[in-house]
Amino acid sequence: MKHVTISNSDGASQLLIPTSERSDSGIYSVLVKNIVGQETFSTEVRVTDDPKPPGPVELEEGVPGTVTLIWQPSPDEKRDDHLHYTVSKLDSTKHTWTTVADRLFNNRFTVCNILQGREYHFRVYAKNDMGISPPSESPTWGMAKKKEKIVKIEPTSKDCDLRCTPTFIVLLKPQTATVGYECHMSCAVKGNPTPRITWYRSHVSINTDTNYYISNTCGVCSLLILRVCPKDVGEYTVVAENSLGRAECSTVLSVRE
Repeated sequence: MKHVTISNSDGASQLLIPTSERSDSGIYSVLVKNIVGQETFSTEVRVTDDPKPPGPVELEEGVPGTVTLIWQPSPDEKRDDHLHYTVSKLDSTKHTWTTVADRLFNNRFTVCNILQGREYHFRVYAKNDMGISPPSESPTWGMAKKKEKIVKIEPTSKDCDLRCTPTFIVLLKPQTATVGYECHMSCAVKGNPTPRITWYRSHVSINTDTNYYISNTCGVCSLLILRVCPKDVGEYTVVAENSLGRAECSTVLSVRE
């Protein structure tokens, strides 16, 4: 390492990197020895900087009234375990960007309350302990709503019952994950009254297990495992319940070394 300076004196040794680079990150070891024996001490050095921006942002529509953002990870994601993402939204009826999500450790997020007749723009930033990246911008979502002919419908004497039992409209998919990497699984459910959602792994509830990040946004049920380990293998089941009934959806997670 030609840009490293090492100086030794009585009882002390110093290693100096005048201008550090990301490639300087790693384990540094010092070996001390004399005629009696030797001793080694190691320490980890991590060189970081403001993160590079995420990759391209794609938009997908799932449940009506929502849009899911999916983006390619920042090039710094694999070497910086403190890196996370922030999502901002611009509504065509407003003139300021608002933050809709922060501290996301995966590469997708579902935004709710998307209204017809409006255009939306989204930005995704990468953040770490040093700062924030330039944004990656999404394509424009939505379009101006056409004027529609108003038709007056006279109410009928028969009341309309909008209640319904829970039903899964998007099912869980089979999952295969590598040890040490993240795993994301999701499905979508509808029902009225709004169903209560419970996640199970091998028939044991994991709703309160801090090893899993669970969310239920506008009927989109998501589970995130940040670092998959062998014990995560098994069957995962989502159960949706309301006063009218119950539905469930399952998948199997396979873990490879």
